[in-house]
Parts: sequence; C-alpha cells; structure tokens
Amino acid sequence: MANHPVFAWSVIAMRRARMLLLSLGLLLPLASQAQDAIMERAYLEDAAGSLTWADVQQAPRATAFQGYTGPLSRGYDVNAVWVRLQLQGTPLALQDQATHLAGFAPWYVLRIQPGYIDEVTLYDPLGTEMKPPKVGDRQPVPRFGYRSLNHNFVIPMSEAPRTIWLRLQTTSTNLIHVEALTFAQASAKDSLQSLLLGIFLGFLFLFFLWAFVHWWQHREPLIRILAIHQLLALVFSFTILGYLRLFVGDAVPAAWLDQLTCVLVLAATAAAVAFNRAFVNEFAPARWTRITTAAVLWLMPALLVLVLVGFVRLAMQLNMVVVSITPLLFLAGAINARGWQRDPEAAPPLVSRGFFIGYYAIGICLLSLFTLPSLRITSSAEIGLQANSIYGFVTGVVLLSILQRRAKLLAKRLAEGQASLEISRQQVALEELHRKDQAQFMAMLTHELKTPLSVLRMLLGLTTASTTIRGRFDQAIQDMSNVIDRFAWIDKLEARELQFHISGFDALQELDRLLFAHNIHGRISRQADEALYPVNTDVRLFCTVLNNLVQNALRYSAADSPVVITLNKTAHEGVAAIRIEVANTPGASGWPDQGKVFQKYYRSPGAQRQTGTGLGLYQAARITQQLGGTLSYAPDSTLVRFVWSIPC
Repeated sequence: MANHPVFAWSVIAMRRARMLLLSLGLLLPLASQAQDAIMERAYLEDAAGSLTWADVQQAPRATAFQGYTGPLSRGYDVNAVWVRLQLQGTPLALQDQATHLAGFAPWYVLRIQPGYIDEVTLYDPLGTEMKPPKVGDRQPVPRFGYRSLNHNFVIPMSEAPRTIWLRLQTTSTNLIHVEALTFAQASAKDSLQSLLLGIFLGFLFLFFLWAFVHWWQHREPLIRILAIHQLLALVFSFTILGYLRLFVGDAVPAAWLDQLTCVLVLAATAAAVAFNRAFVNEFAPARWTRITTAAVLWLMPALLVLVLVGFVRLAMQLNMVVVSITPLLFLAGAINARGWQRDPEAAPPLVSRGFFIGYYAIGICLLSLFTLPSLRITSSAEIGLQANSIYGFVTGVVLLSILQRRAKLLAKRLAEGQASLEISRQQVALEELHRKDQAQFMAMLTHELKTPLSVLRMLLGLTTASTTIRGRFDQAIQDMSNVIDRFAWIDKLEARELQFHISGFDALQELDRLLFAHNIHGRISRQADEALYPVNTDVRLFCTVLNNLVQNALRYSAADSPVVITLNKTAHEGVAAIRIEVANTPGASGWPDQGKVFQKYYRSPGAQRQTGTGLGLYQAARITQQLGGTLSYAPDSTLVRFVWSIPC
C-alpha cells in the first residue's frame, strides 16, 4: 500500500510544499522593502458615516485626526473611517528622471489593501474628476489605468508636499493599508505578491486534489469533509485575494461579487469548523467540547440568513468571533481528548498527541495575527494583511503531514486486518472440514454400533435367561442406543442441519404417552388445569426435550421419590405458550451447579457413579432455543425444578 501511486505522489507533493513554505518565508520580507511616498498617516472615525470632505478639513475635526503607522485596523464598530495622508514632494528633475528610467508618466500608485474592502473614496486637491473616484468590491473594476489584485488609485506627483484624504466604508472589518509607490515600485511589488499568492493557491489546489483522490479511493468520511473544506478554501481564497474580481469584474456586477464573497466567507468557515470537529472527535474529546463545537456549526446557517436579509456587518463580525474562538475550542478538545488513554491492547490512535496538539497551537498563533486586529483587540502589522493566507499555507502543510502519516497507518492497519481476515477464513474452512469429517465419523459409528446392538438384542431373545436378567440386558442395550442417538442429534444441532416439521398436536396427549412408557413404578404424577393443550411446533423435538427432562428427574432423584410434572398455559413475551415444570427431590448425586447445568458434558460430582453423557440437558436447551422457547433451572429449598416454556 505504501508503494501505491497516490502515496508516492503525496510524498513528492509534501516535499515541494515544504520548499514552497521556505520560499514564502524568504520572499515575504522582500515584499515590504519598497519605500512609499507617504510621510504621515492619520485617521478619524466617523461613527455615523455622515462627515464630508469639507467637514474633516475644518476644526475641530481636522485636529481630531490621530497618527498611526503601518496598517490601520478599527474593527467593526464604526460606519466609516477617514484616512489623511501627507505625500512628500517630488522635484521636477526627479519626476523627469522617474519618467525616463521607468518608462512611465510621473504618477503615484496608491496601493490599497486588503482586496476585500467594500468602498474607498479618494479626495485629492489635484484631482480633475467631477466626482471623487472610488474603488472597492462594490465598485466596477477600472477599464483603464493600473490594475492589480489590490485596489489602486493613480494620482499625479507634485513638486510640493500635499495632503490627500481617503474615506473607507465597508461591511467587513475596517482594515486598510495604503502605500504611495511609483509605477515601477508598484509593479515589482504586485508581481511578487502575485507570485506568492499563486504559490499559495497552487498549494491549496494540490491539497484539494490529494484529499479528493484519497476519498475517491477509500471513501473515508473524514477525508470527504476535508475535500469539501479544501475546495471551499480554494474558491474562497481565489475570491478574497482579488483574482475573481480581476478576471470577471468587467462582466459581472460588482454587487454580485461582493455578495458572493460574503457567502464564501461563511461557507469556508463552516467547512473548516466541520472538518476540525470531525477530526477532533476521532480522539474522544470531552462531551462539552463536542456540544460546543456542534453549536458553533449550527450557528453558521443563522449568519448566512443575516447576510441575505442585509445585516452583513453583524454577520461578518460574528463570523470573525467564530474564527477566533473555535481554534481555542479545538485546542482544548485536543488537550482533554481521551483517545490516548484507551485499553492498551487496543490499536493506538492514528495521530500522536504531540502532533495533534501542535497543529492547533500553531494555527492559533498564526490566526491571531489576523483575527485580533480585525476585532480591534491588538494593532495590526503589515504581515497581518496576508496572515490568513499564511495561516492556510502553514497549517495546510502541517495538516498534510499529519494526514499523510494517518493515511499510511490506516493503510497498514487495513492490510493487517485483511491478512487477519484471510487467516480467519482459513481457520473457518479448516473447522468446516473438521466438522464434516466428524459428521461422517458419527454417521459411520452410529451405523456400525447399532447393527451389533440389534444382533445382541436378537440373541438375547434366544436365551433362557430369567426375566430380571433379560430386563437388565434390554435396559443396557437401550442405554447404549440412546447414547449413540444423542451424539448424532448433538452433531446435527451444532451444525444447524436439524430438519423441522411443524404440525399441530395436543401437548397433554404427548405427555401422557411419555408417562405411559416411563411410569412403570408409578413415581411420576402430572397436574394439568385443562383437558386440551394445543401446540404448533415440531412434535419429535417437543417429545425429545420432554423425554430428556423426565429421564433426568428419574435418574438423579431420590429412590422411590415422586416426580411431579405440572402443565399449564402462560404467555412468553406477549405470545401464548405452554409451561411445563418438572420437579423432583435431589438424590445421591446432590444439587446441580446452576451456572453449569446446561453446559455440554456437565455432570455433577455426585452423578459420576451413574451412567450418562452430560448431554441431555444441553440437547434440551439447544432444541428449545431453536424452537423459540425458554428452558431454565429454578430450584427452591427442597426441589430440583426445571421450567420449560414453548410457544403455542
């Protein structure tokens, strides 16, 4: 199984994924080396979303701006955020130099991240547009100008420093990072960004492909959930990173893409929760963990309803809370899981405890770079803009390592199980062959012994022995014949080859016939409340059980003591039944062991002095079981009692 092409391909994919992770770690610092032209950044919260450009330029609001560095994160609590940027001046000589060296006009590219911002409006004193230009998810992609995965404004350079304003309004978290770069700088930085994000999407596709192929071959429920999770993560990332907007933005209304993005955010979160819940549940976490994660999963459809009825910001905020809390729940579930405390003889879990806990610990550390600033708990760093992608990449590599090891162990156990199953089949075949040999031997032995017994009985009839001696000879021969018949019956019972012939008859009549044959010395008395006891079963098997019970009572009771047989009607599990009770006083053999009385070959220590096989009660119990009745040993303080119930 380890040489299977899927596993070989997975090993290669794992090695390449690790190389890509190393490349990602080396290239990320390079993406932030370009120096932009922004000298000072400040922001002002517009809680009501009603301020105009003129308002923010005048006191007291102009002096209420607060400076910041790096990305700005203001959570979900405000309707709009104004960002004031002071650009450095660019002498005309440098503008001309930039024009000749880069082959571009003397313009800046305002590079705005992240790509899922709904709307950003630019207010530039040098702007020539009739209306302030806007970019964002809810705006059509510009047909001309500079296009990339990010939102961009193209603004002219100026010889003197100047101030521009941006107004951010979004239903997602108020997170924004702005850079003012030359065309050459923006192009280089966007190329590197496209490379890294392309690697990330390629990895997600490989991970989905691995999960899908593995599920297609083995139909494992956990991997099926993983495949769905990875497919949604791939589509979600393709959309949230700006690729979908860039490719189809000219043909699809921006409002549709924005609504689709919100739905994919919730779908990807729900799939992640579903997979991790199924993964953690494999290791028997505490009950409160299972209940809490199930409640979180059922919360996701409610968030989707909020999006569809227009409460998008509330839905996105609650989704971010879910994304922040559920990794902690899964880490707690990994810590309190009892999967590693089971029976030492049982197979160990497919994943080691250290790997399991480490996976969720790493995920929490990486995800906090994104979730905490989004919830306005901590300030944001530039790496936090791509923390979601880094989280998906790193945890994906770790999870792929865990699941790769899990798949190998599962395949190994499957192979061992198949080998064990094959051995069991061989043992069953050998036992079946042995049983057939035993059956043939019993058939031969029965035939070969009954013939001499018949000859002995015939010769005995020719002798002049006394009636007493003749009776003893007859009894001994009959005992030998009964033993042979009983062994033959037991063999058929255990092989389930006994034929049933169901018919209706009177149980009391059959009992009287039996007593007529056995009640020579008048020891047996029977008690019946009614004159007719109709039964619908196999009469031969019925008489066999009854005969065994009566013979057992006569043989092992005290000499000349009575044997009482009581017959009455009853019900067993709602079905009409005949109840027959056989009672006798214990003889020299003593009381039978209640736990062993129906075992094959069992005879009490005191019964060893008498002839017997220890098969009579065992045969009676097996026949009763196949007829759908019950046979129990129910002694009281003075009597040995057997109670037999058989459906009518």
